[in-house]
Amino acid sequence: MKIVLSKLMFLTIPVILASCNLPNNPENPEMQQEEVKSQTDFISGKVTEIQPGKDGYTARIKTAEGQEYLATVSHANLTDPTTYRAVTVGETVRVKGDHWEMENQQHITVRELK
Repeated sequence: MKIVLSKLMFLTIPVILASCNLPNNPENPEMQQEEVKSQTDFISGKVTEIQPGKDGYTARIKTAEGQEYLATVSHANLTDPTTYRAVTVGETVRVKGDHWEMENQQHITVRELK
């Protein structure tokens, strides 16, 4: 009986471990992993709003083409943290970073700020 239980456990454990690595279920959005992020080219636009955050701020940027982005700027996310600076509403900025969409809103984690 001990041998049978040992073999059964030996065969069951790999099945349990394999089930932990199942791919996302495309039919169930709640099971989707975080949206894939991509690196942007520079986005240029006017700052229309600033929301202070824990490590920096989020600036709403509107481009000349009318697109809006929420650009999150923090020391930790910048490629060169010494380039961190505050921006003001009405200022035109150029940002580059990781881009993704959430709830029909374009987001950028800023890596470069000019």
